Amino acid sequence: MPKLSVTSFLRPRWTRSVPSEPLKLGSVLNIREGEQIIVTYTSAANKMKVFANFIREGLEGGDAIWYSYPDEESQTVRAKLKEYGVNVEKYEKDDTLHLTSLTEYFLPDGKLDYKKAVANGLNWWAEAKRRGYKHIREIEDFGDFSFANGQWQKYITDYWLDPRWEDPNVSEWVLDTKGQLGIVYTPLIMAITAINVEHMTEKEVAELLEALSQSVIETKKFFIDLLESMSSFSRSMNLNHEQLIGLKILLEFDPTSDFEKVVSDLAKENMANVESTFVFTSKTSPIHAYLAEQRAVKFFLTSISASIPEAISENEVLLPTKSMSLVLEAIDKVLETYHKTNVCFVFDILSELFTSIGQEKTFIFLRNALDMLSSEKITCLFLLNTSSHEPEVVSRTRQLFPNLLAYDKNGLKIVKT
Repeated sequence: MPKLSVTSFLRPRWTRSVPSEPLKLGSVLNIREGEQIIVTYTSAANKMKVFANFIREGLEGGDAIWYSYPDEESQTVRAKLKEYGVNVEKYEKDDTLHLTSLTEYFLPDGKLDYKKAVANGLNWWAEAKRRGYKHIREIEDFGDFSFANGQWQKYITDYWLDPRWEDPNVSEWVLDTKGQLGIVYTPLIMAITAINVEHMTEKEVAELLEALSQSVIETKKFFIDLLESMSSFSRSMNLNHEQLIGLKILLEFDPTSDFEKVVSDLAKENMANVESTFVFTSKTSPIHAYLAEQRAVKFFLTSISASIPEAISENEVLLPTKSMSLVLEAIDKVLETYHKTNVCFVFDILSELFTSIGQEKTFIFLRNALDMLSSEKITCLFLLNTSSHEPEVVSRTRQLFPNLLAYDKNGLKIVKT
């Protein structure tokens, strides 16, 4: 008789009741309508993986794309976009994908002309709106500002803060809400502004980011240090991100410490590497509170009051606390949806399960979950509050994991790898 995996064994019993909508493939950056991300990077960061993902999902979803880039990358941009799955020729043909070097955009006649660049940008936005695109996705990668001889201050005053961007009489993409919120972008704009800070001092970077935060337009801005984020968690294990992929890790934590920062670093690293993070925790947990603003993280929230699975937001699903079959179903749905990509799971429910369903049922669940998550493409972090359990329980849990970390007020320690 062939041996069946736990997934094959349990699937016929499932009612397939976990909502699918919050699990759909989407932007790892998860920029919402009307928002903007400021990205800093160096040459060591794989920015094109992030940019191409943002562009590809926009094109496939009916958006128009404007992408301006440093001149020295003119020979590689199209090749990199193709490498990451963008059909460049198809979308360039009708200007759905508009690619332009910084010199072509800002120095069309050999002279730096920010006023003309603003006018051209607004005209392209208006044309995209007339043609009926769902959104404008804009990436402006200014590199190290070499096209402007490094003078980013002039770019801020003459381009970033040009009043035409926020004049509803000039730009169709701006609304005057008559005193309620002031001047706002319409929801159709999603933008990334990227800067190479490799040769800038910390002070210069701070001044630049402070200047970029200035704008009359009410739009949410998020700041990402791409290089820092790409290995923010793996670095603490003396690994790089590629070495982290596929590891199954137990993190023993002191509940009085700021252990949620460890999970935050892991989520940021996955985002910077265009990989999704799924967190199983409770709605009242420190981890949920700490990561709630990272909308690229998708949550399965266990709840005593929930009797059936329920989607409560675009990235949150409630699960009944004591229904392990539904937790396994949720895992299975993620694996089905993301079977072609690397995925990370975080489980902050072990201590809750030991208390609510007992030791033996929790260990059965844990072994089944690890069996389902055995793929080398799946990274897992299980959290355990060791102070809440007997030494025997802690010891049995440790035996299931090849990698063991501990976190207390003194920081992260590698116990076993």
